[in-house]
Amino acid sequence: MSSGYKTITPIQWANVVWALQQEQIDHQAVRVYVACFVLVAVREAAKRSRRRRGERPRELNRYWVNELERLTRLSPRTVRRGLRQLHAAGLVRFAEGEIVFAKHPLPGSESLQAELAGRRSPRRPIPVPRSMLRFLARNRAEALTKVVIGYLVRGLSIARRTGELNPRGTVKASWIAETFGVSQRAVKYAQATLRSLGWISKDTHSRQRKLNRDGAYFTIDLEWEFKAREPVVKSDKSVTNIALPLLEIAPPFAPPKEDRETSYEDQHQQTLATEPDGVDEVKGSKMRLPPPSLRRILPEDLHRFDRMELLHRQGVAQGWINDSEAMALNFLAAAVRAREHGKDPVRLFVAIVRRGLWSHITHAQEEQARRALARFREEDPDRFRPMARGLR
Repeated sequence: MSSGYKTITPIQWANVVWALQQEQIDHQAVRVYVACFVLVAVREAAKRSRRRRGERPRELNRYWVNELERLTRLSPRTVRRGLRQLHAAGLVRFAEGEIVFAKHPLPGSESLQAELAGRRSPRRPIPVPRSMLRFLARNRAEALTKVVIGYLVRGLSIARRTGELNPRGTVKASWIAETFGVSQRAVKYAQATLRSLGWISKDTHSRQRKLNRDGAYFTIDLEWEFKAREPVVKSDKSVTNIALPLLEIAPPFAPPKEDRETSYEDQHQQTLATEPDGVDEVKGSKMRLPPPSLRRILPEDLHRFDRMELLHRQGVAQGWINDSEAMALNFLAAAVRAREHGKDPVRLFVAIVRRGLWSHITHAQEEQARRALARFREEDPDRFRPMARGLR
């Protein structure tokens, strides 16, 4: 392994994941936690190099906060807040002369520790490549970080007798989702990202029975290098801008003239809201809303199923998303995510949809969108279906 590695035990991984799930720390603190391991690994590698050259090792290592800032690309204020969170949670004690990591399970993390350890010792050393540690220190997607940890604990080990590194293992997406508290969809997106980066291989030979029982085989590339200048998650440059240019002519969405059935937009209007279409209650008064449009999405659109349905059809027509059942659920779940966690819900919603940031949606938010979709489809099975089916 050209980049070297740093050993981290399942107990230490379980401690930081458990603290994150309990909201004792945030994901930025997790990045600082990983960066601390990088600093220690660099000092240990320098000490071994001096010993091989016959030089006298330095007796005092100095650790600087600006090194963490450089590794994580976080602001000094964010890094210091992360260190305070880690110290309060009992995970790390950071000082200029030493960095001390907790080696014993935090109270309450025992069940998670057992899951990560599997049938092996929770204190076994996991040889994490330093290149992957640098990747995690800069990665901004929480779900991707959790998936990487799942692959590390299930795929990396050191042979006791020979010291040889074993980079192969097997894992199920459902196990990662249940253990780390993320949706299976987010796991699938993270797996695709890691394969596109070349860090893990894809299983192409296992039978379905084996996949159902143990999951897919994978191999971690021990020589993989993280290119710091590239973004952690690549995205299409054509969809990076959130603001959209105004269209001269809005695309038509009505059914063709040959279709003499009732317009899809006009069906079941009396069941969608307590007020007539286009009227909402705002601070005790009625405010007439314009027709929903992707060129001007309103915060009220994210709260109304009928308006989201029309926006979904416009998004398909304009190429924002593809015309599929899974993408329809993604579209609704993005609205749930934006309503719950966005200071500017409309801007967050557009960013998720345009940039395909589906891994940011939690399992609970996806389930909320799924229940809403099922409730409306009880009255009309064709609600929010792909356009090829809805317009027939």
